[in-house]
Amino acid sequence: MSLLACGRAPDPLPPLRAALDEAFETEVVITLGEDPQDSIATPGIFRERADGGFLLSDRQLPRVRSYDARGRLEAAFGRFGEGPFEFRRINGLTETARGRVAVLGSAPRLTYLTANLVPDTIVQLPGIPSGIEQIGSDLLVGIKLFTEATRGVSRFVQQPRLLHRLVADEIAWSAYTFPFIPLERPYWASLVRFSFDVAGDSIYMAYSLRYPVTILNAAGDSIGAIGVPPGTFQPVPVFEPGAFNPGAYPTQMPELLGGRGTISHIAVVGSHLVVVHGRFGYPESGGPFGAYHSSLDIYDRYTGRKLYEEVPLPEDSRVLGGGRHLYLLQNSSFPPWRIAKLSLRVEKPS
Repeated sequence: MSLLACGRAPDPLPPLRAALDEAFETEVVITLGEDPQDSIATPGIFRERADGGFLLSDRQLPRVRSYDARGRLEAAFGRFGEGPFEFRRINGLTETARGRVAVLGSAPRLTYLTANLVPDTIVQLPGIPSGIEQIGSDLLVGIKLFTEATRGVSRFVQQPRLLHRLVADEIAWSAYTFPFIPLERPYWASLVRFSFDVAGDSIYMAYSLRYPVTILNAAGDSIGAIGVPPGTFQPVPVFEPGAFNPGAYPTQMPELLGGRGTISHIAVVGSHLVVVHGRFGYPESGGPFGAYHSSLDIYDRYTGRKLYEEVPLPEDSRVLGGGRHLYLLQNSSFPPWRIAKLSLRVEKPS
């Protein structure tokens, strides 16, 4: 059970500022094995497996791959298309309590593969999914789901529910509404992203443009929040309707968003919550304008205490996910793909 971070007295000691190797110990650096006839375009969604191996999607290709703990390729699956067991892209990936692999594409369905990535079954969903996590023997799925009472009303004036618990492939509850009405903030609606993670019976849910991280219990009830932005965090402002000229997007976006911060990802790592900050801009190594992972804040998720603040990430690195460790893709632009398996060092001394 997580304690609440909102409304508490300030920490007796400020969070530590530290380099990555001061906050984390590198257990091992894994070089991903590849099939020369089926190479990885870009590593995407990462999930630890119960046996110590891991699953990894491709950010550009509709492929899912399974690896052992040393990074040796065990199996791969994925076909481009819109038919059964086909994907245009991968939007979600996890291992279920029974060892199957659950995959979300861009179609309104949940695809199950066997542990060895062989096609198994398909379950229809009531909307386009955007993320999936295991919770106990069930699944949590992100879907922008509109309520029955307002389904006929324009979607621009609704706050849809975003998080849904599947019990035996049926929605048991829906929670966490969209944080604003899209009509009121039309540009935010296109910029906002959601991430969530699970630890025991606690669910951590964040949307990218604002703090704090919301804590839900296993029944979908909000029980508090955790997280305070660092002093240097510059949130994306609320742009008024008409602020963007569609023909000038390529120049306006860098001017208005450059240097602004986001919550790009959250990851539970043991008894800690890692909040990954992104920053809009151009990478030093070259590449398109976007929000790149820049630093980490690390919290004790039981007390809400911030242990480390703005731990800088190396250029061109990207946090893939958590679990028993934090997994960092060291080079997100080019192969060979190397993943650092990190363990948090001893907590801040008193």
